[in-house]
Amino acid sequence: MIKGYYFNGETSEKKDVSLYYSDEGHVAFTEASIDYVNFNELKISSRIGNTPRYINFPDGSQFETEDNDAVDKMVAALSNDSFHGLVHKLENAKAFVSFTVVTVVIFGWLFIQYGIPFFSKEIANILPEEASQYMGNGVLEIMDKSWFKKSELSWQRQKELRQLFNRLLNNIEGSDHYKIAFRQGGEIQANALALPNGVVVFTDELVNLAEDDLEIAAIMLHEIGHLKNHHSLRSTIQQFSLAMFVMLITGDVSTSSSVITAIPVMLVESGFSQDMETEADDYSFEYMKNNNINPNNFAIMMEKLEASFLPEYHECLKNKKAPSCIKEAVALNKTKKNHGSVLNYFSTHPGSQARMERFREGQEK
Repeated sequence: MIKGYYFNGETSEKKDVSLYYSDEGHVAFTEASIDYVNFNELKISSRIGNTPRYINFPDGSQFETEDNDAVDKMVAALSNDSFHGLVHKLENAKAFVSFTVVTVVIFGWLFIQYGIPFFSKEIANILPEEASQYMGNGVLEIMDKSWFKKSELSWQRQKELRQLFNRLLNNIEGSDHYKIAFRQGGEIQANALALPNGVVVFTDELVNLAEDDLEIAAIMLHEIGHLKNHHSLRSTIQQFSLAMFVMLITGDVSTSSSVITAIPVMLVESGFSQDMETEADDYSFEYMKNNNINPNNFAIMMEKLEASFLPEYHECLKNKKAPSCIKEAVALNKTKKNHGSVLNYFSTHPGSQARMERFREGQEK
């Protein structure tokens, strides 16, 4: 006998009853005038600590009891289901549960830190070039609505820079669809972005920092390095994989649905991973060494880009031209220990000092 309360499923009234069962699996109540029910037709809630247990009947009625041991005994006697009571058993196996939690956390961290980047790189390398181009369709248009304005560079200046970009591409296989575009950066200031469809965007603010076009060429090569290594596609695959992983863990389906629409924000605010930035540096460094371009041009431009985010630089621009202001900002920046902003070009990049030293040392050798 199992003592508890009976609810008929039609009213909130409860009735004190005793549930009994036979060896043949018939279940009924001593104080309720209902026909017996076969045990296999019942739905029995799992045992969780000493909380009340519920047994649901096919007609919608319910039996509630706090005698968990008696219910477990009935289940053991009438059921062949070895999973009944599993939650309760696991709850009491604290060492096993702790081990499982730690294992899941470690596995999750390893998968996010190493697994997702590795598989995203492999997938991006085997996908056709059209995959990146398709993914990038419309991205620049979205950016134009959100951040950019029409470039104020003269037509002649844009023509010169396009010719420079195309000369660099002459030595690069598979770059037929690469293009360069110019925009006012506005909020994102001096910056360059490699979009998934092969378009490299240079902001007017970045172009105005350079005193020599080879400084701009160094940044062009860095962005081309992003394109050659499919970094936009890899980043999107990583974001989507992470969203799917979170969805599997939490059951939140909405996470994955916003990944593609967030590509422009990701490219501007999140940037690429440090590994990807290093790969792009490697590409530009090797190109410059193999084509007799001074790698120090990249280090010079790095200094200027970093200094261009100082408030003093923007204050100077109110009265002077960019070349004069950036010289003062670079000198000032060397005396500062902390600088930068949320949308800083270097916010997700490897340490700028280490990168500059690498290109300077490369030239000295």
